[in-house]
Amino acid sequence: MEQNSTPTIQVTTSGKVVVTNAKDVLLLDGEGNAIATRNRFTLCNCGKTQDGPFCDGSHKQ
Repeated sequence: MEQNSTPTIQVTTSGKVVVTNAKDVLLLDGEGNAIATRNRFTLCNCGKTQDGPFCDGSHKQ
């Protein structure tokens, strides 16, 4: 069975932005500098994270 390796960005019903198959995704900060990523990560969509731009679960508090 072949796995899908297409990069995917999904906004979940709870508002999280989940990026999968991201090994070839280039994530840049506001100044155009590359931000290190993993193959799967979640971006903050609420602004409460202490690990921006990644979600750290702060929205639950």
